Amino acid sequence: MKLTDRVYLVAGSGYGISPSGDCNCYVVDGGSELALIDTGGGYGAKAIMENIKRDGLDPKKITKTLITHSHFDHIGGNYDIREATGTKIYSHPNDKEAIETLNEYSLYTMAQEWGLEFKAAPVDGTVKEGNIIKVGDVELKTVENPGHTPGCISFLLDEDGVTGLLCGDIAGASGNLGYINGPGFVLDDWKASIKKLAALKPERMYPGHGTFLLGDATSHLLQYDAKMSAAWTTIITSVG
Repeated sequence: MKLTDRVYLVAGSGYGISPSGDCNCYVVDGGSELALIDTGGGYGAKAIMENIKRDGLDPKKITKTLITHSHFDHIGGNYDIREATGTKIYSHPNDKEAIETLNEYSLYTMAQEWGLEFKAAPVDGTVKEGNIIKVGDVELKTVENPGHTPGCISFLLDEDGVTGLLCGDIAGASGNLGYINGPGFVLDDWKASIKKLAALKPERMYPGHGTFLLGDATSHLLQYDAKMSAAWTTIITSVG
């Protein structure tokens, strides 16, 4: 599903374009090569490849797969997609072990409870704050935003003067708080990360679940910030 000239939605069980258990996965088109952002829960790897082809792109041009964090619904397709395309997989160093071993920080036990099974794949490289990832004629800038997991990261994309944020699960549209209190969750880190992302003033936001935003993304981050800072007893009703 083409969202902008550079960004495509290629998986997402919430959109009915890939199997249950898949997060939103995106392709960034750099012309001569592609980057895949996250790989879903495992059973959607074939659908991801088919969706990429349906959008007129060649999956074999995926040279880099960027993992926003270590949870199973974002890493389950790593092995199959790596085998099919030869892509290199990148993550933050703090989430590398969970991605490669499927330890508790991957929530793999939850995946198995949902009926998902997949092989882990090695992480070929790691990225940290400020690292630039070149994808053809596009550059993605790494932003560290821990809190959801220790190695949670986002990627900034300049789309012809418009700032886009590929943010995984650290934020969502309308301040949707998502999965909280799992292994690796640190509330103070998450609060700081949201303030950091809001200060970047992105216009577009491509989250790991729910609605993508093609405008006014900063206001949604500010709403998220307000919810994270509200009293827990009133977090649902007093804000937004």
